Formats: sequence, structure tokens, C-alpha cells
Amino acid sequence: MNHIQHNTDSHDKIADVYDAKHTEIYNKVEQTRLFNLLKHISDKFQNPRVLDYGASTGNLSTKFLQLGCTVTACDVSVKSLNLLQQKISSNKLSIQPFDGETLPIPDSHFDIIATYSVLHHIPDYISAIGEMIRVCKKGGIILIDHESNEQHWQPNEALKTWFQLSKQTRLEHIQKLIKTGELFSLEFAKTVYMKLFINSRYEREGDIHVWEDDHIEWQQIRDFLQQNNCIIEEEHDYLLYNIKAKTHYEKYKHLCTDTKYMIIRKK
Repeated sequence: MNHIQHNTDSHDKIADVYDAKHTEIYNKVEQTRLFNLLKHISDKFQNPRVLDYGASTGNLSTKFLQLGCTVTACDVSVKSLNLLQQKISSNKLSIQPFDGETLPIPDSHFDIIATYSVLHHIPDYISAIGEMIRVCKKGGIILIDHESNEQHWQPNEALKTWFQLSKQTRLEHIQKLIKTGELFSLEFAKTVYMKLFINSRYEREGDIHVWEDDHIEWQQIRDFLQQNNCIIEEEHDYLLYNIKAKTHYEKYKHLCTDTKYMIIRKK
């Protein structure tokens, strides 16, 4: 399977319902956490130029624009970028489709490169980080956010309990599919067929590195950054909010984590 093409096609098809599908992203708790993090980064620069890598429908781009940044939104899904442009009319926003491998951008161009919930879609995510480093200015910042951390794959007892509390039931999944209009779509039927008969790891949105034996390897990222003239300024693990277990979140966010962000400085 051509994973990049699959990502392009699948995200074009779900662009209209992407925000509604991803309640783990589009909720008040996560949106507030993310806005505060982006402000923390953008405040390090005067009028920063930002690349939103894997921008989709603009989760990061809209916030950077609110913070006064000049933003280039880059993605393999042209439909998602077009929806972002329809949503936000600003001369500080430009969109840049790309092939999922080489950024059509000159070296040392941006003050900030930010990517959120993207690396696990990319076959060679280390090379993708190399491209981010290439287009980042000296002294610039690279943010990698919303990727599973090490504890996600080796959960303590608290995290195991959290996973049970926040697990989506089959009925809840069906209700969400009805809400987004996907249940009776050709794409959903294809997904069921692929999972049952072709590849049990087929994911409609092109998730690749989301398995116990194939996930984001943070030590590989640390080693690669060290070899490429970058330092990690901050590395923080957090518990991703889940609206289903909202009454338990305040307790469990102090007991366990499952997600990571990393702030990187190019020397």
C-alpha cells in the first residue's frame, strides 16, 4: 500500500467531518492546553513565521493566527487546506500542498515548525523531522505534539484503568458514525472489508505507527536530533483528555500519562 497516497485520499474524503470525528482534539480541555502551549512558543519570537506541518483543517493554524503569527499551512490533503482557507480569511495565512515527503520550501525559512498528531501517519517520520529541521531557521523552534508516549505502550495500573474508563463502546462508535454520516458510506464498507479479509491493521485515516510493535520511537527521535544540531528544550508527558471519562480526568491526569509533546531548538 502507498501509505502517503492513502493518507491523501482518506483525508480528502473525511475533511468535511474531520473536526466532528475527533472529539479527543476538539474539546475545551485539549483546545485550551494547546492554545497555551502555542502561545508559550510564539512568545519566544517577534512576529514569527510559522509552518503548520500536516495542518489538516487548521487546528494549529487558527491558533497561531490568533496569536499574530504569519502561517503557512502544509498538508497532503488539498481539500482540508481549502476548507481551512474558507474558514479563515487572512492575508497572514497561505496554504501549501505537498507530496508528503519533500517540503517545497527553501532552507532556513521558518521561525517555528509545529506538527500535531501527524508523525504516526508518516511511513518515514524520521525523514519528515529532517525536513522540518531543514526549513527551520537557526535558533528556531520545532514542536512535535500529540503522539503516544512510552507509558502508553507500557501502562501502569492507573493508565490501564483510564483506558477502560475512556474506551469507546461499539454502540458509541456506531452513534458517532451516524452523526458524521459515515456509517453507510462506501469508505466505511471498504474499511470493514479490509480489516476482515485483507489487513487487520488497515486504518481508514492512514494511521500506521499505532501498534504495540510499531509506534513512534522517541529515543530514535532524540538520537536523530542530537546528530542534526538540535537540542530538546522541553519534553512533557500528559494525559490526553477524553470527554467520556471527564468526571475522572482531574484525578487520573496526576497518576498517569499517555501522550507527549517535545519542543526542539535548532542550534
